[in-house]
Amino acid sequence: MKFLLSLLFLLLVIMTTTAQHFSIEYSLSMSNPSTHLFEAAMQLNDLPSSKTVEVKMAAWRTGRYAILDFAGMVQEFSATNEKKEILPWKKIDKETWSVEKKGAKHIIIRYNVYANEFNMRTRELNSEHAFLDPLAVFMYTEQTKNNPLQLTITPYGNWHVTTGLEQSKDHPLVFTAPNFEYFGDCPIEIGNQFDKEFFVEGKKHLISIYGEGNWNADTLVKDFTAIIKANLTFWGALPYNQYIFFLHCQPNAGGGTEHINSTVMGVRPFVFEKRSSYLNFLGLVSHEYFHTWNVKQLRPKAFAPYDFSKENYTEELWLSEGGTSYLDNLILIYAGIEKADSYLAQIPSMAANEKSRYGNSVQPLSESSFDAWIKFWRNRENALNAQSDYYGKGAQFSLLLDLELRHRSKNNTSLQKVMRTMFEQFPKTKGFINSDFQKMCEKLSGVSLERFFKQYLYGTTPLPWKENLFYAGLELFIKDSSAKKIDAGLLLSSNNGKTIVGNVAPGSPAERAGIEINDELLALNGFRTSSVDFNERISSYKSGDTLQVVLFRNDKIKEISLTLFEFGVSEYGIKKAEHPSELQKTIYESWLQTKWSESE
Repeated sequence: MKFLLSLLFLLLVIMTTTAQHFSIEYSLSMSNPSTHLFEAAMQLNDLPSSKTVEVKMAAWRTGRYAILDFAGMVQEFSATNEKKEILPWKKIDKETWSVEKKGAKHIIIRYNVYANEFNMRTRELNSEHAFLDPLAVFMYTEQTKNNPLQLTITPYGNWHVTTGLEQSKDHPLVFTAPNFEYFGDCPIEIGNQFDKEFFVEGKKHLISIYGEGNWNADTLVKDFTAIIKANLTFWGALPYNQYIFFLHCQPNAGGGTEHINSTVMGVRPFVFEKRSSYLNFLGLVSHEYFHTWNVKQLRPKAFAPYDFSKENYTEELWLSEGGTSYLDNLILIYAGIEKADSYLAQIPSMAANEKSRYGNSVQPLSESSFDAWIKFWRNRENALNAQSDYYGKGAQFSLLLDLELRHRSKNNTSLQKVMRTMFEQFPKTKGFINSDFQKMCEKLSGVSLERFFKQYLYGTTPLPWKENLFYAGLELFIKDSSAKKIDAGLLLSSNNGKTIVGNVAPGSPAERAGIEINDELLALNGFRTSSVDFNERISSYKSGDTLQVVLFRNDKIKEISLTLFEFGVSEYGIKKAEHPSELQKTIYESWLQTKWSESE
């Protein structure tokens, strides 16, 4: 009797699960991975009483603010009703298919997707594994995008599935999501990946590794745990039930993408033993994990919610990306992984980079955020001269804003306090804009920051490095060896043995001489030159010297006279003030969580 009751209970559970109703049901298979073709299907249920239904592919994916060609790799599209009768359809724009319903209660859409790309972390299928960002594979409808959905996966061979989607308790290859936005933010790895489970604060975390390398799982768990705990202290809560760190160990891999309860990171296979390369990798981990709060929870209003059909313009990426690029380094210090001295040693090059990116004097930081869709990801050849950088300058602005807040409030507030309060008061369904952020900074610091934001966020005034670093008792100085610098103002690269001009700095000797982007340099003062030795040879001359440069332009040889003068950004150094005030020491210690006396 006990056995029969248990059997009846099990059958009831299966029937209940099977009977659970979803307005959209997806399926995914991969019968022949070597073809790179995913076989996708979607069943639409209980559709509105219209004559047609439109299904579409997303135009972009989260974390990459550029329009992508997901629909371009769709092939063999078809539509049928519940009786398997073919339904007429036509494509009405580059990513939308219109299907005639013909009175059908259920419509089944089938299509294949060619998947052989990973550098942008969209979709890859081959004989070794499958990876997909759901936005790059699955279609959706406007009518059902806010409804719960179900996905059934049929892996190839003995492959298994790793994903942040909710797994059915009774069907391990069936997954659910509350809506399409959440679904699209949960990448999926299918293969023989290595999965290492660990727990932090009672919540499950997983390191999922595709590929081979010299990593040590226990070391990864230890360091990832430290990063997780440092973020928990920073933000006050872990906004997920489980979290997955996807690692793809492949030659030439790099970069990462944040998701709602996971991150996907590319890493070269043998970077885990050398301390410097491993720290760079942990910097990537820190950056992507910090995004769990800063952009996935605390998000620009333009992303609340996402609109996957077009660009989502926003002026706030300087904080979402740049602020993360600043704070991910501090998190490593707070986690005990990095030392304050190592971080401080990076500041002189940050100051030099801000000054040497000539586009910072042309484009305000807020505009760089807004133009991400049409400029930042397009790799324009004049980007250095015409564009700011919401990653790099966003990080620099965030650093100096942090010190401004600490100084103006006598260290009673900080960027951390501002962001934590914003996280608590601006949920992901609400979003924020720059004025909300500025008001919160002013509220918590008790002072007006109108001038600071006007000059450095909305304007092109050079950042106040010396003034604001001095708030923490740090002195930025020009090294004597670079006080008078001779530089032609050229950015060179080597391309198949050719020395190519990649950029010409505004106002530089090279610009005045008439050297142009894409020129091929051949000789300097009668001797062959290369991207390696050109600038070194230039530095041996003095101001006023005139040199002869031979180059190719459009396959025509030209000889140009290059007259040198002092130009370029000086080399900076940083040191502690000899007689710091108590406030300076207090700011330094709370900012870097390091005693003043511990770092020299």
